[in-house]
Amino acid sequence: MRDALRHAAGPIGALALALLVSSFVMLAFHANPIDAFGALARGAFGSKQGLAETLVQTTALLFAGLGVAVAFRAGLFNIGAEGQLVAGGLCTAVAGAALHLPAVVEIPLCLVAGAIGGAIWGGIAGVLRARFGASEVITTIMLNYIAFLGSSYLVSGPLRGDVSAPETAPIAATAVMAPIFANTRLTAALPLALLLALFLWWWLGRTVAGYELRAVGKSERAARYAGVDPRSVIERAMLMSGALAGLAGATEVLGLLHRFNAELSPGYGFTSIAVALLGATNPIGVILSALFFGALQNGALAMQSLAGVPKDLIAVVEGLVILFVAARKLPVGVNLLARRPARIEGDA
Repeated sequence: MRDALRHAAGPIGALALALLVSSFVMLAFHANPIDAFGALARGAFGSKQGLAETLVQTTALLFAGLGVAVAFRAGLFNIGAEGQLVAGGLCTAVAGAALHLPAVVEIPLCLVAGAIGGAIWGGIAGVLRARFGASEVITTIMLNYIAFLGSSYLVSGPLRGDVSAPETAPIAATAVMAPIFANTRLTAALPLALLLALFLWWWLGRTVAGYELRAVGKSERAARYAGVDPRSVIERAMLMSGALAGLAGATEVLGLLHRFNAELSPGYGFTSIAVALLGATNPIGVILSALFFGALQNGALAMQSLAGVPKDLIAVVEGLVILFVAARKLPVGVNLLARRPARIEGDA
């Protein structure tokens, strides 16, 4: 309990500092921070509709945040969650439009397709890192661009549906995830994300595979001396990370858009880096962090309309959270970013 409180103190302090600095920014624009944050809270939690929409935003951030957190635990900096989300969403849309099976079969198959799409995209970076020493920071950034531009080409050409807009054909009716509450967009994707978070918490802390992943994240050399194969662990970690981000795209397609287009993600993959950092890469912490960022995203419009504070200020808050959390973890961040791209020790 004492250890948990000690680990939570850092992110909470970073969050408080980010909100404090954001308040000074609001004052500089002659806005009242108390009114602004009050309006944000009312927009995010003040009504059934607002709460449901906050949880919708939370769902995608939770899937992608868990993916980034798994990579962090293995000592990897996965900046490619957005591209993995896009790859997962595109694979899901194609499967959902092609398959016409009963819903109990089709929806799980479409989710698997999304997870596989994201896993392949994350796995490419994992293989390049493990086999050839390529920095996953660089490769995941480049894979993001390839995913954005490649998917844009595909939905404008070979995969374009029977509409004028650049998007795929709609998924089958049996692939649609229905809302679990009337007049909301909240689907069963949220309970699924929560179950995955609980499973990852157990898996990381209670299994040999989870121990190996954490050991490699602490020190590849020490892990090798302990009999762990860092190369295999890195590949598995990036596959898992990509699969979780791919599920974020899959549930967006199945539950909200019912097709793939450019509106799939407002940047969930990028925000998920802040989600994972604020959650201290602990799956339980990531749940709370995703809820916080979901509330920020959903309450931003209310803050703008009720308090007159531009909703774009939320991006400033997110940036400050990353800044202060990363500063708290500066030695780790420096190690990740400055790590010399090289073969895994012992491969030469």
